Amino acid sequence: MERQEIETFLVLCEELHFGRTAKRLRISPARVTQLIQKVERRIGAALFERNTRGVALTDLGRRFQRDLAPAHEAVEDVVQRAIQAAKGTSGELRLGFLGTANGRHLAELARKFETNHPGATLRIVLEAEVGDHLRALREDRVDVLVVPLPVIEHGMVVGPVVLRERLLMAVPEGHPITQRGHATYEDLADNPVVVAAGDPDDYWIDYFTPRQTPSGRPIEHTHRVETLQAGVVLVMADKGIGPILAQFAQYNQHPGIAYVPIENGPSVKSALVWSAARETELIRDFARLAEAHGPVILDWPPTADA
Repeated sequence: MERQEIETFLVLCEELHFGRTAKRLRISPARVTQLIQKVERRIGAALFERNTRGVALTDLGRRFQRDLAPAHEAVEDVVQRAIQAAKGTSGELRLGFLGTANGRHLAELARKFETNHPGATLRIVLEAEVGDHLRALREDRVDVLVVPLPVIEHGMVVGPVVLRERLLMAVPEGHPITQRGHATYEDLADNPVVVAAGDPDDYWIDYFTPRQTPSGRPIEHTHRVETLQAGVVLVMADKGIGPILAQFAQYNQHPGIAYVPIENGPSVKSALVWSAARETELIRDFARLAEAHGPVILDWPPTADA
């Protein structure tokens, strides 16, 4: 059996729902069905019962899960020990980030790490996409990312927090909200709203731009954009408003757009994130350095040396 078949079977055993399994594994429900059918053909019998009430394991499916899960975990442990033994605390780490302030802080952490680990090379190789901020990790194009939380995804490790900041509202210059001096989540029900594109059910997007206000009024995600700059342009063109991280606002100050604090808005944390399947001693050492250094606090309005 292929690794993807095994992982799909084991996740479906936990979720007992094809849609939730697909979301955890970042594949389509049709692909989940295809992989499970392939496993069942190989075994020669049904492992799941499917009916109008949902999905349940057959007796054979439960026995197969009990036997397969510890064997799969043992194989993964052997592979990771071999990787760690090969790399030790030397080698190369590919780093990525979302947000310029995160990138600057990541570069400083990398410089300090290389000073203390002469055998290590740390390279910043990419900026993550706003619409799918963990894609580079899933595609193995980067070893460690610094991204704003939350991160709730199967197979991802959330490491130490490296930056804290405020959540602001981006509004057209001269908008009544700017006269007030602060925004609220209720404002999102009264204006067109700009959000990052991506999965319509993406928990990460909903965390920053919820589907309803605190009073229960619906919030429509009017404009979905692939890049931060597209969102900034839409706000400048008076097409809508939208929540934005302080670090994004700090490096995107232009005529035609204003940023105001969100009253009772959350404090946003950014943290190191990496794939559990590709964790190495080098990654753990880097995480320990970041934790010892502690998080940077990003002020708003930004200070002169920020």
